[in-house]
Amino acid sequence: MSEQKRELTKKNQDFIFQFKKLLAQNSKLTGEQIEGIVTEVENNLLETQGKGQTAAQIYGTPTMAVQQYLDPKRTAKKLFDYKFSTLALDTSLAIFMLFAVVFGLTLFFSKNASNQGAGIVSLLLIAALGGSIYTGVVLKLTPNPKAKDKQEPTSRRWVYLLMAVVAWLGGFLILGMLPQVINPTLPPVVYIILGAAAFGVFRWNRKKYGLTGGFFAISQLSQQARLEASKK
Repeated sequence: MSEQKRELTKKNQDFIFQFKKLLAQNSKLTGEQIEGIVTEVENNLLETQGKGQTAAQIYGTPTMAVQQYLDPKRTAKKLFDYKFSTLALDTSLAIFMLFAVVFGLTLFFSKNASNQGAGIVSLLLIAALGGSIYTGVVLKLTPNPKAKDKQEPTSRRWVYLLMAVVAWLGGFLILGMLPQVINPTLPPVVYIILGAAAFGVFRWNRKKYGLTGGFFAISQLSQQARLEASKK
């Protein structure tokens, strides 16, 4: 029992006990997540009980409180809860899938089977570079509620965006010029197969780390973060 809990009134202590028990029974949250939620409720009760408010007045029953904290919108991970590597991999796989299918279909109808820029090494590196740059830019330009420093000024954010575009275009052009000896063009069907395999890894990565959203999950997460920041 924490020191905070000893300071709670008897009724609020009983509420916390039931709340924590129900939360553990009815959720797939980790022990750390449960402790974080319980601490938040304890702090809130400590603050409000001095004003004469009870847990029942604030949260209703322990069951109602658990339902509130298990709301998917509340428990869902936010943009800055994910590691850079997780987001970059997700974005890179999305780019790779798109390019693999496009290259595969293009080569099906192309008379030049050695179409420069469609080499497998170029494709892999372009996807990795694009995914990393895009992830870095989104994280840099999205308001971070955990950051101690204030948001970057608009002028500086435009500079970051311009630098990212230049880096992406430069990398795309340079990687597309790799010689065939180290950047072979594969048969069209192989690109389609690689795209399908990448989709499998893409789905696995999202399931493992709880990523949700459209084709580019990071874009939706960034939009949600901006909306939440605008409400504060």
